[in-house]
Amino acid sequence: MITSIDIADVTYSAKPRILVPYKTQWEVASHLPEYRKLAERVEFYKYEMSTKDDFVKFLETHRINGFWLTEEFFTVLGNPSSYIEFFPASLKVILVPWVGCDFIDGKLLRSKGITLCNIGPHAADHVTELAIFLAISCFRMTSFWEYCFKYVENGNVEQCKKYISSDSYEIVTDSYHGQEMKFPFRTDKCKPNKDRKVVHLAEKYTVGGKKMESPMNKKVLILGFGSIGQNIGSNLHKVFNMSIEYYKRTGPVQKSLLDYNAKYHSDLDDPNTWKNADLIILALPSTASTNNIINRKSLAWCKDGVRIVNVGRGTCIDEDVLLDALESGKVASCGIDVFKNEETRVKQELLRRWDVTALPHIGSTVADMVIKQTLITLENVQDIFVEGGDGKYVLN
Repeated sequence: MITSIDIADVTYSAKPRILVPYKTQWEVASHLPEYRKLAERVEFYKYEMSTKDDFVKFLETHRINGFWLTEEFFTVLGNPSSYIEFFPASLKVILVPWVGCDFIDGKLLRSKGITLCNIGPHAADHVTELAIFLAISCFRMTSFWEYCFKYVENGNVEQCKKYISSDSYEIVTDSYHGQEMKFPFRTDKCKPNKDRKVVHLAEKYTVGGKKMESPMNKKVLILGFGSIGQNIGSNLHKVFNMSIEYYKRTGPVQKSLLDYNAKYHSDLDDPNTWKNADLIILALPSTASTNNIINRKSLAWCKDGVRIVNVGRGTCIDEDVLLDALESGKVASCGIDVFKNEETRVKQELLRRWDVTALPHIGSTVADMVIKQTLITLENVQDIFVEGGDGKYVLN
């Protein structure tokens, strides 16, 4: 059936139309044979983004049946949620080629007859890789060593080693950035003292009073135990023989689905959930119930010197509380790939700390992922527009 909007749309095609926005980068692996074959049945409409007003006008005058989101869309045109009221009645599905979809209201979309699909569990391996890297960084304090080696001691290996067993601080000037920062005190700078005791490194293998140790045989609490959390648990158990404990909002995972033993916790307000963890890993979405899960109360229940990794969403951590805990030593170190206010400006105090490994939300940012994202999104398109299904990985 041809509608009035189709008549106004000079690009009208009888095929189902999938809108794919771009500006300076093309995020779809359109060279794949799977893409080319499906393009015989559906139209992948390449939309060059310009302004928000132009995009609204496009939505009002064109028929689109699917909307293939791209990361560049957020950079150029902002959050797609702000355009929901302009979505045409023909729109049947929003295709998200990654996992996290908490930027858009799935229930609202469903009320408008729009399905929300993502790529299911297929990013778990790459996010897990990053979580393991950040966990190692937290235990081995690699953020300190890299900063010290590059910017404080300027490549002098022997001088770097003189920070081992330090437990005090001084203000140093970063030779590269020219900024002052609080930094562990180098032990050879201490004034000679005839009463000074020999340091027993087995008891004091520290920098800035924070212990450097192996992640082997530690206990980890994983908050968020979907495909990513479960995969993280499996790898930490296999590689580092870690004991796995977890919290999952929807209840425990069937033991038969896991290839390792894992202890389930049902209550984040129970101190017993937190007290045993040497490492806490967050793999949670951003919801009202997950906001500031890491807070003053929950950290008070943790061991002194706990390590924290976040590969979920930045809203899950109260960053002011985290900074206080890093300063006091309650938290020994943290590895963060997600932050509050990512769309504006990340809290600078976190970026300037020597005990924080900070990354710019690169959980699954690898070349392999572009291929994988395309293939799984094509499966959703195939299921909905060719086979008449609901989509392979439906979220709403």
